[in-house]
Amino acid sequence: MNTFNILWRELQNKKFSLILFVATGIFATNLMAEQSGAELSLLEAEAIALKADPMLNLLDANAEALDEAAIADGQLPDPKMQFTMFNFPTDTFSRTQEPITQLRFGLQQAIPRGDTLELKSKRTSLKASSMRAKNDDAELKLRSNVRKYWFETWYWVQAERTLNKDMSLFRQLVDITESQYAAGKQNQQDVIRAELEFGLLEDRLTHIKQQQEAARANLSQWLGADSLRDLPAELPELPALPSRAEIQSRIATHPALRVLSAKIDMNRKSVAIAREAYKPAWTLGLNYGIRDGQNPDGSDRADFLAASIGLDLPLFTDKRQDRRLAAAQKLASAAQLQLDDKYAAMQSKLERDHAAWTRLSQRLARYEKTLIGQAVANSEASLLAYQNDTTDFATLMRAKITELNTNLKALRIHTDYAKAHARLLYLAGE
Repeated sequence: MNTFNILWRELQNKKFSLILFVATGIFATNLMAEQSGAELSLLEAEAIALKADPMLNLLDANAEALDEAAIADGQLPDPKMQFTMFNFPTDTFSRTQEPITQLRFGLQQAIPRGDTLELKSKRTSLKASSMRAKNDDAELKLRSNVRKYWFETWYWVQAERTLNKDMSLFRQLVDITESQYAAGKQNQQDVIRAELEFGLLEDRLTHIKQQQEAARANLSQWLGADSLRDLPAELPELPALPSRAEIQSRIATHPALRVLSAKIDMNRKSVAIAREAYKPAWTLGLNYGIRDGQNPDGSDRADFLAASIGLDLPLFTDKRQDRRLAAAQKLASAAQLQLDDKYAAMQSKLERDHAAWTRLSQRLARYEKTLIGQAVANSEASLLAYQNDTTDFATLMRAKITELNTNLKALRIHTDYAKAHARLLYLAGE
């Protein structure tokens, strides 16, 4: 490179050497090793996680099982069949010896108390609805978690790329300062400072890689080996957020609250079932007795038919029905309190996340419109001042470090802004 050779021959002038350092450093890139496979987009990550998560299939299967159970819970108990050898003489065991000897065949049908069957069927249906709401909430949580850890991984990947771009710049600074010091044109403090800053950057890069590995490990919970794939250079666009008022209105019908609402309705049905326990239970019976042999007049003995009605009277309720009703009422009250607490917690989360999202939006705009440009301008001005011998080497180093820190801070804010956006989408049910 001609420019490089010309500037290097001017090494006795440290300002020209520094121009070389900046000119070559700005355009140098040290690309990180790309991992195998195509880039993993956020949309693909969500699809992989939804397909692989066994919990969603489990909840859906449980809901279908409860639908079937709800039908069964509304049916009468199976009838009972009886067979009785009635009044057989013990001396001969003959069916014809005595006129009262019979072979009896009977059927009994129990009828539960009041509307117990219908209430139990509805309670099981509500449990199925609760399971489906739980499934919907689990899907929303899965999307939110995948987005959260995908964004976090993206930040550390971009931080590594950003730092790698500046590492070559600072490496050249170390080389130039050491060469100038050997030629007697640079003081030892500048050499030590350059080596120190480069060492700190190397340690910072190690820390970034450690955090990136931890973020990918978190992501692997849902994506497996796909979590090791490279990520795009730009953050994806998430669905647009509804207004704060719209999100607030949606919370009342959020799947997480529908789970608890269904639980309240289930407990109310349990209270109603407990009240039905004060009503009698019925048992209907039908028996047919077959007799063999003849009457004294030579005629055949007639068969017997018997019908019965049984009644279960709940006369002593203080130790059983009263206690079960009180227990069901307390569980219903507890479920309502649980719903109220969850609703308040989600409202509080909305306030906190929306405030964070708003402030992060303002900070991101400030960095993109002002601070990043100012950091670059400050770095360039420091270089020019050092060239004109109006500032020292330490000031130039601080300017370059400030530019790096500003870029990394902008990445962090952009990532946190996207994560806050994702949390609000969960509250909105998206």
